Amino acid sequence: MDATIRGMRVRISTTIDEGRLEEARRRTGSRDSELFDRALVALLDLLDTEAELAAIAAAPYESDPELAMPGADPTGENYLGSVPAAVRRLAKTRRAARAGA
Repeated sequence: MDATIRGMRVRISTTIDEGRLEEARRRTGSRDSELFDRALVALLDLLDTEAELAAIAAAPYESDPELAMPGADPTGENYLGSVPAAVRRLAKTRRAARAGA
């Protein structure tokens, strides 16, 4: 298990979905304590992600003058130069490969 165990271990007693527990046991071969540790790590990671997304939604990068790139294309492309010939050739090759696939 990749998750590092922190602090003291505590005993829990709860009722959970029997089918999900059996499926998790079958698929991982892990003990219940390992399953719960992994589930808690996954939950905390999900909560961190949700908090980060909420913070970005509340203060988008593009609305911050210190983070926004000056002269950026309002279409969202953010590329002001011409497309290099090598990139155009590569795109043409890839389009042809997809059309033939």
